[in-house]
Amino acid sequence: MTEIENEKDSILFLPVGISEGHGKHLPAGTDTFQAEYVVEEVCRRLDKPTLIAPTLNYGYCRATRHLSGTLSISFDSLKSVAFDILKSLNDQCFGKIVIVSGHAGSSHMTALKLAAEEVLEKSDIEILLLSDYDYAYELKGEDVPSTDGHGGEIETARLLDIREDLVGKDRPDTEVKYPSFKVMVDYSEYLSDGMRGNARKATKEEGREINEYVIEKIINLVEDTF
Repeated sequence: MTEIENEKDSILFLPVGISEGHGKHLPAGTDTFQAEYVVEEVCRRLDKPTLIAPTLNYGYCRATRHLSGTLSISFDSLKSVAFDILKSLNDQCFGKIVIVSGHAGSSHMTALKLAAEEVLEKSDIEILLLSDYDYAYELKGEDVPSTDGHGGEIETARLLDIREDLVGKDRPDTEVKYPSFKVMVDYSEYLSDGMRGNARKATKEEGREINEYVIEKIINLVEDTF
């Protein structure tokens, strides 16, 4: 308890993961591994006092809920749990919080954002909320097509760097095109195996470059904000 009391001025990081199917070549804990790795590296390199809260290891999935390995809680449950955690951290007098989610689903991120906004309405703490994929997908371009996505080249490469022992050797190449502007509830027709992109192209070296890019971007963000 004394150690915590002495760390109240630290920047508190909250990793957010999930159990979600990512194709047969990646583990269900892929998003958790990425978020925890990035947060640990950011805290190790930051020239500021930091603490890492226990990972919030559940989230909201819609497009991938039909996949083996996906464990989703409801939107309202995620919002409520995130609010309770952030409020408790605020009650403990932590005034600078960085939420890093390895799962980047839009509804999932919205639930976290609404929870943070509710806490901010009653406190003067500062909260940053992002997914590591806000930065990782900036690297799509000439070498990685814009259609690369869930479980594809970028995500597979990152896992090869972080947990190569958990990446399968049989990596698919799947091109998925969602219909434009169509509102969908069932994505199984378009995301049958849980991935989009050419995982065969992924390399550990590529993953290292992507992870370094993400880590440096978050470090710069935190330094500029706090």
